[in-house]
Amino acid sequence: MQERIVDEYRANNLTFTVATRLYNRFRRVSGRVIDVRYLIENKQYAEYVVKHALDCNDVELKEISEELLNLIHLTITPQKSSEDILYDQYAAEVTEEEIYKAQVPHHYIGALR
Repeated sequence: MQERIVDEYRANNLTFTVATRLYNRFRRVSGRVIDVRYLIENKQYAEYVVKHALDCNDVELKEISEELLNLIHLTITPQKSSEDILYDQYAAEVTEEEIYKAQVPHHYIGALR
């Protein structure tokens, strides 16, 4: 019984430490401030914070977020960025014929005279 309490304390202490590191890095990178205490207690808030942290495209912030995910047992699937979504939509809309028509005037040098 005593060992279980000690293990829970150590796990909670480690989680708080990683969440504090996330707080510091997230504040430096994006200027946003998070509630570390609430982050540890509420998994929905933790998911929200980690999603925003992953959107910042900072390597260290990503590593800290993944470490926190492992500690509090969250599974978050990364979302596509808006640029990727727009690229996918554009790629689906453009046909090979449109691409060819756009390239043809560039091949005829006589058009510049």
